[in-house]
Parts: sequence; structure tokens; C-alpha cells
Amino acid sequence: MFRFITSGLFLLSWSVSSQSMEPVGYSGTWASAAYFNNAIDVISETVNIDITDDANNAGYTVSYKLYNNREGLQFPLVFEVFDEFGQSNEFEITVDGQSVPVVTVTEDNNGLETSDFYMPANTGLEQFRADSKYINLDLSSGLHTITATYDVQPHYYGSDWTARHTYSYSLKPRQQSDTQSQQFQGSTVTLNFYGDADHVTVNIDNEKTALPANQPLYFNDNLAKEIDFIIQAPLKPVAKVLTAVSPFITISFALFVLGGLHLRMMKRRQQAQPETLWTVMLVGGFLVPLLSLIIYYIYLLVTDIVIGKGATGDSRDLFFIWVLPLGYIVITPIYLIISFVVFMMVKQTVTKTVK
Repeated sequence: MFRFITSGLFLLSWSVSSQSMEPVGYSGTWASAAYFNNAIDVISETVNIDITDDANNAGYTVSYKLYNNREGLQFPLVFEVFDEFGQSNEFEITVDGQSVPVVTVTEDNNGLETSDFYMPANTGLEQFRADSKYINLDLSSGLHTITATYDVQPHYYGSDWTARHTYSYSLKPRQQSDTQSQQFQGSTVTLNFYGDADHVTVNIDNEKTALPANQPLYFNDNLAKEIDFIIQAPLKPVAKVLTAVSPFITISFALFVLGGLHLRMMKRRQQAQPETLWTVMLVGGFLVPLLSLIIYYIYLLVTDIVIGKGATGDSRDLFFIWVLPLGYIVITPIYLIISFVVFMMVKQTVTKTVK
């Protein structure tokens, strides 16, 4: 009988705990270096990323020092910055300190020819995607500074106990000028995070390293790079212990304890009031699954309280949305079957003892 109960409870707990680990997240803003007209030599690129303490929003300031080799150039550069939140529409561009109108590429209005722009090898870009930003003006020949400022939404991942926010930026190779003074000197990327620097790591082409607080990253190799700034609060020692306990263990423990109490109650009721054994079996059959799920929710709640600021709370939100109703629908019929089998065993055992 014990082995039967054990197998049944393990099956039930696994079916619910596996449902609680679905990933929660969304994509934020995809930001990358600008594409430049073939007539322009980019001399330097400076990127400043200003992130607030809560890591839910950032301001990007991207500045280019460049030399224009063609008088009256109309379309000097194109920014591919896009997201699903309309955040990238908050876009401002200045040329030599003067604000200029920003034009947005649309699906049915794309007058830009990619052949007019320098495209790094293996780009394969036939046209600029919708929501790309550019400027239309007569740019005089010579040195200029073009600066773009825009707001960015982070890529969010909430299936960990603490939220993970990722801000990304893609560097692009630049065409090299024949003139020494106009050759590309490199890109400088600086993260300005007004929070705990211990929460930040940097990922460059899938290699993670510790990021010194507010220290610039300098790249002069003129290669494409994917830079991710990852912000995630570390767990406290007590929280590490709590999070090490899987949902499978938590629900299994609750089912074993409550199932054991249910079994004990049925045995006592069979001896004292055998006519009410059916009632005890049915009431316990419906209550044990519900109470087990509630205990699991309390475990989630206590864990989030211990973690404090930075706790996602997504596990608790998912619990009420569908883990509780779905889990109860799955567990209850199976547990009622187990209760009925145990009920018959208890009844037979007590009957034999009386005889």
C-alpha cells in the first residue's frame, strides 16, 4: 500500500511542478550602430547607456564623429532601432548640435537604396526594415558630429527568482578611408548604471565577464560585436537555500504530509465511526490536493519576501492564472482514486482485525 501511495504522489507532484517552470519574458529594444552613406568616413563612435536604478528603462546616446566627402549629401546615415512597444519612436538626432527632423521608414515608403550605404560583409540586407530612422538634409562636406538619443526597453526574462534585464547594442565594421586622418579610430561603449554595480555583467559575443562600474569599453579592431549588459540581483544566502528546493520537492512534501494525515484520519474513523468513513475519504480527497497547492503558493510567497527587491513574483502570478486551476483538475481525480484504493485497504484491514 505504501509503495502505491508513493508512486501516485510522485506522479501528481511532477505533473504540477513541471507546469510551473514555463519561461516568462519578452523582447525589448534592438539597438545597433548606424549604417552610413558610402561618401562618409566614420572617425569615431561613442555610445553612452544610462540605466535607472530599477533597470526598467534606459537612455541611449550615440555620437559619431565623421567626415563627409560629398557636398550636399542628403541621406548620411540610417539607424535600425526597433521594438514592439513604440519606445524607439522617441528618437532625436542632432547634427553639429542642431536638432534635425527624423524620418521613419515604413513598409510602403522606403525610398532608401542600400547600395548607397556601406554594408559590412555577410550583411545580406536588401532594404532597410520598417521603423528604421534616418535624416534627410543637405550635409556640407567636411567634419561633422551626429548624435542620436532614444529610449530603450530591456529584454526581460522572469523565470529566474530575480528578474533579468538585458540591454543590447550591436557594433558594425566601418569602411576604411584612404586618408589617414579620416580612418576609423574605434568605438567606446559606456554603461552608466545608477544602482548596485555587483548586479551587472557584460556579455561580448557570448562571453561573460565582470563589468567595472561606469568604466568604458573600447574597441578599435573594427569588427562586428554583440554587446549585452545583463542586470540581475544576486540571491541572499537564505534565498539560495529556499530556491534550491524545487517545486517537485515542495509539492511532494505537502502531498506526503497531508496524504499521511488523511490516511491516519481514515483509520481512526473506521475504528470509531465506520459509517462516516466514506465522508472522510471524499472530503480529504478534495481537500488534500487543494491544500498541497496552497502550501506551494505559501512557499513561493515566503521565497519572494526573503529575496526582497528584485523578486520577479512571476511564479505567484502564474500560480493563480493556471497552475492552481489546472493542477487541481489534474490532481483531484487521481488522488480520489488513490483515496478510494486506500479506503478499501483500510476497510479490509480493520475488518480482519475485528474478526
